Amino acid sequence: MGRADRNDMRSGTPIIRFPRQGVAPSTRWRRGRSLRRGRRWLVIALGAIQVVGATPMAAQPPRPIRLPASDSGPATADSRVRPGQKSFDLASVRIQVTDDFALPPESSDGADAVDPPSLGSAQAEPTPVAPVAIDAPFVPLETPDTVLPPTPQVPGDVFSLATPITDNHGWLDPYRGRVLEIETDATDVTEASNGQSIPSSDEVHLWWQDALKQPLGMSPRAIPVDVSWLTRTALQSSPLVQSLLTQPKIDQTAVVIADAEFDAAVYLEGKFVDTDEPVGDTLTTGRAFGRYRDETFSADVGMNRQLRGGGTLEAVQRGGFQQNNSDFLVPNPQGTTRLELNYSQPLLKNHGRAVNEISIVLASIDVRLTRGEVRQALEKHLVSVTRAYWDLYQARCEWMQRSRLLRRTEKLHSIVVARQHVDTITRQRLRSEAALAERRTGLSRAEASIGDAQAKLRMLTGSEILQHDVHVELTPQEVPPAVLIPIATRDAAVMALDNRPDLDVAMQRIRSASAKIGVAKNQVLPRLDLLLTGYVAGLDSRRDTWGAFLNQFSDGAPTYAAGLRWELPVGNRAARARLTRNRWEYCRALEEFRQATESVLADVDIATRETKTSYQEMSARYQSILAARREVDYLQQRYERLVEPQQSAIVLIEDLLDAQQRLFNAEKDFVDAQVAYAMSWVELRRSMGVLLRAASNQTDDVDAVQQIDAPEMMSGDVVELTQ
Repeated sequence: MGRADRNDMRSGTPIIRFPRQGVAPSTRWRRGRSLRRGRRWLVIALGAIQVVGATPMAAQPPRPIRLPASDSGPATADSRVRPGQKSFDLASVRIQVTDDFALPPESSDGADAVDPPSLGSAQAEPTPVAPVAIDAPFVPLETPDTVLPPTPQVPGDVFSLATPITDNHGWLDPYRGRVLEIETDATDVTEASNGQSIPSSDEVHLWWQDALKQPLGMSPRAIPVDVSWLTRTALQSSPLVQSLLTQPKIDQTAVVIADAEFDAAVYLEGKFVDTDEPVGDTLTTGRAFGRYRDETFSADVGMNRQLRGGGTLEAVQRGGFQQNNSDFLVPNPQGTTRLELNYSQPLLKNHGRAVNEISIVLASIDVRLTRGEVRQALEKHLVSVTRAYWDLYQARCEWMQRSRLLRRTEKLHSIVVARQHVDTITRQRLRSEAALAERRTGLSRAEASIGDAQAKLRMLTGSEILQHDVHVELTPQEVPPAVLIPIATRDAAVMALDNRPDLDVAMQRIRSASAKIGVAKNQVLPRLDLLLTGYVAGLDSRRDTWGAFLNQFSDGAPTYAAGLRWELPVGNRAARARLTRNRWEYCRALEEFRQATESVLADVDIATRETKTSYQEMSARYQSILAARREVDYLQQRYERLVEPQQSAIVLIEDLLDAQQRLFNAEKDFVDAQVAYAMSWVELRRSMGVLLRAASNQTDDVDAVQQIDAPEMMSGDVVELTQ
């Protein structure tokens, strides 16, 4: 090795030296082969690196943008741009785009269509912010080819909706991973209630709970109700529920209509023509005088069908007879037949089942969208029914508490009136009368609230039993829970990601936009159709059409033709604009999915926190009841055993009336906290997406719930059509 070669190796510069004239040919051939192998492996390695770096985004969920780490501190935007590359600003982050994977502008003049941000990068997800060029014009990236629409499996009423988003959970994996990083925060009863738990009913008796389940005497008839019975009745009888359940069935007909486009059509056409017209030349009849008389009968019977691959197939049998006074018709009369077979197949535009069955796919996705929206509406209705039940419970508790408060006030007023000639002054009597009148008014308002709650329940459930007798009294049999059921936010969030219908709706919108992109990309291609036709013909005399039909299979040979048809609009602006629009719709669907997922996680976080907070509030309200009850008992005993002057009696009456009001307020606030805690659990189940599932488990005999909450509706890509 020479000195120059050693210097080149020390400098790290690879040098390729060509052989001198004195080197043998075999040596030059071996060196050339080694050089070619090295170049080939270098090209393969570079291509693999580029392919790995350009993994299509449509096959994986969106990921947050991660900047490359550097030991010398954060790298600037300009320092990460290498020669031979272009960059654009996307959400204030510089993303590098290699020239090998960049597309030229699709519009010839650059002003007819605007492309959205890249959908092919695995590290950058599209944002609604339009890209702004910095050091080079914006060059859009190609949308991955994996967004081509699915191919439904037909015939039958079950369609496979396999799309690039074949596994909905894959799109939720980044969020599920983020949720699993949350520390378990399930709080026990003591910690959640700040050490003030509610004793069981065996230890402390809430005086209104037993009486609440009995009729109050407001109506001659009473019907016991609970949340389970009311929700089942609402799902069975509510007109709103029945109207909601009709929409999926309506949308399912669109799937059948779309699939019926590929049904074969049979047609039959016949026509008889009797012609009698003057002759103006010798080419019609062979004579220059007289009239041309012709009798022609023709009939066509055939079948045509639009094929799922895009082609059109037609088979038609033509036949008839003709008789006239022309010398040129031989034989005269004659019977003719022709059996034709015509076929056309698109080779570029409108080619393939994925493109031609897009209407079936979109209609099937719309069915799932509708089912998700209907499920959300049903959950909202169930929440309204549950809230109306607890409003009835709350109103009856308030009525009983006000009744007890009124009885205590009447008892105190009777004592004051009985002692008015002994030690009671006018001020004491007037004070007790004012309190008595005020509490009677509150009792009337509570009774009206009971009637309002019962009317609302009759409306929401649509039950004929309840609507038949509007004067029936509904007696609640279910009381709010008095214990804390620990639940971790992490577990609730994971369940919500698997069951929330709005997430399924958002993912179906992504699938719809993805399928539309695949079709729009196909529509950009030029039209190139293959045209094939062939026929056999028969002829016989004496109007013998049947003989001509037999002759077409025995005489002569078939006639055939083949051709191509090419068509492309100048500029093709409409197709490119549709592709651009569908890409932007895809970006919008991605952002809506992200927003829906974040909303679900926020709802679960708020619902779990509200459940624990409601229990803490209920525990505190219970302690307030105990304190207020002790105060009332103390003041009542002190007033009954009064041995002090009259001024002290006036103060005691004021204090006793105020203490009674505080006790009533504490009991009412406790019931409000009970109802809030019960509703917090309903909202938590709704935020987890299991509210309707729990209701459907209680209504196995309800066909409507089975249609809406069926397993195939939530867990797979199969839509069953109900005929």
